[in-house]
Amino acid sequence: MIRVLIVDDSPTTSRILQELLECDPDIEVVGLARDGQAAVDLTRQLKPHLITMDVFMPVMDGLAATRQIMEQTPTPILIVSAQAENKDMNVVFEAMQAGALDVMSKPSGFGLESPEWENEFLTKVKKLANFRR
Repeated sequence: MIRVLIVDDSPTTSRILQELLECDPDIEVVGLARDGQAAVDLTRQLKPHLITMDVFMPVMDGLAATRQIMEQTPTPILIVSAQAENKDMNVVFEAMQAGALDVMSKPSGFGLESPEWENEFLTKVKKLANFRR
């Protein structure tokens, strides 16, 4: 069973990711965090196999949270951000430099995700969850 922590300040995005992940019998969502500091704390407590992480959030952004998690409790991180859709190479580069393993765009929302996006997301979650540094 792959244990996933979802980190996003958008309740809609968190719900979409959670519903999609929980449709897979091999994946369990073990927690939800609305900011980077909560992500750092929950990672220590829950020890997920993978974290999906937004970039722009209150309290602590996803890049700072990724750095702290990699220093304290190294865990595979998949950045799921609107900036990836815009091909913002600075965000992609900073995320990878902070320790994230991959970056992909956020879902479009309101159940309008394409089967291709869903398949890519689930494939990345499964592959990255098994990555060990």
